[in-house]
Amino acid sequence: MNYNKIHFVGIGGIGMSALAKVCLGEGKIVSGSDLNLNNLTNALGDSGASIFKWHRLDNISSDIDLVVKSTCIRDNNPEIIKAKELGLTVIPRSDLLKMMMDEHAKAVGITGTHGKTTTSSLTSFITEYCGLNPTIAVGGEMGNLGTNAKHGSKNLMVAEVDESDGFFKTISTTHALITNIEREHMEHYSDFANLVDTYRKFITNIRPGGVFFFNGEDPVLKGLAPFINVKKVDFGFDEEKTVSARGASYSTSIEFDLTVKNKIIGRIKSSLVGRHNVMNILGAVSICLELGLDFGKISEAVAKFNGVKRRFEIVGRVGSVEVREDYAHHPTEIFSVLRAAKDFGKGRVIAVFQPHRYSRTRDLINEFAGCFYNSDVLILTDIYSAHEDVLANTSSKEILKNIDVSRFEKVELLTKDSIPGYVSGIVKPQDIVLVLGAGDIREVGGIIVEMIKKRKDINV
Repeated sequence: MNYNKIHFVGIGGIGMSALAKVCLGEGKIVSGSDLNLNNLTNALGDSGASIFKWHRLDNISSDIDLVVKSTCIRDNNPEIIKAKELGLTVIPRSDLLKMMMDEHAKAVGITGTHGKTTTSSLTSFITEYCGLNPTIAVGGEMGNLGTNAKHGSKNLMVAEVDESDGFFKTISTTHALITNIEREHMEHYSDFANLVDTYRKFITNIRPGGVFFFNGEDPVLKGLAPFINVKKVDFGFDEEKTVSARGASYSTSIEFDLTVKNKIIGRIKSSLVGRHNVMNILGAVSICLELGLDFGKISEAVAKFNGVKRRFEIVGRVGSVEVREDYAHHPTEIFSVLRAAKDFGKGRVIAVFQPHRYSRTRDLINEFAGCFYNSDVLILTDIYSAHEDVLANTSSKEILKNIDVSRFEKVELLTKDSIPGYVSGIVKPQDIVLVLGAGDIREVGGIIVEMIKKRKDINV
């Protein structure tokens, strides 16, 4: 890139901070601002970035070469206004990702409605473990690497590609993987056909000689695949898929025979749980095999991979009670992780869910009604706006109206602050408390643990 001094508006986001970290690794002068600072911004500051709390006019100077804005940043942001007044170049984060990927000989882009963070993180870890020294930018903090990004060689970049704003359609890859396509981000796409067409454009930007990897069980992707003129690799449980999982078990850990073109090439073991994570592993392994990596090393890496923060992550254990959290915020994700929790545990599943965005709640209200039935106790709280304006007749109460409460032991609608006291009071031995959502609901997990510890009948 011909830019030396780069400013990030909304640098605290998981995707923005990843790109900022890669830029720092390249020797760029990096600055950025956000309304709230966190461990990611602290790490950037420790690495040499100039971090500002709040968006202010004086954060922008005329010597900045490039301003990168997060998806949630609006044109009336003071820093964007000043940047444009000074004639500075302002781009969305996806354009910066495109620039980075264009500079790498091999560019792996992983997207989809669900599973893209785990798939891209596992792909990143495998390629790092196998010595490829990839440049990495993913949407989660990888447990093994302790970060969401890394500056590596120009030979390979592995990136999670965000589909939320539609800009990803211009990104060019050598290896593109789509985990699945469902109705999501309708506030941007308006209708499902437009969403699917944007994914199609992303696939058609695969470079000549590249490869398209896709979930062979997804009906939308199965419909798109015949019209894509590059090599295609589908994966799934069905042995007719190019890459498949034979004899898979996944309730308390994952284990299966990996088949390629219906031939067993070896055994895969992982500490992850759930059918959805079998699919994520299949996607990552498919890419790594195509990159020419040794299966023995790949399987070693999969076994050593310890997941991504906020993906069925253990917050704390008190006696036989576990408190976990998961980033799941779409109905399909919620259904999958609750099913995994039900299979994993021996007691009740207590689900605590904070809806994320008014637009998503409105657009998927019917789907939300049916995704919680693998839990025994359901606790809903108010919607996390994610900078959206409040929408009339859209609230957690609307979700509750459509739920069959008779299928649960308890269903409650509580304020976020009252959740720890309530949960700690009803929890029983061997229960799993699962805190779900992409917003600030993560703050309650640790508090729940500490409050459960005060119960002498549980803390044994």
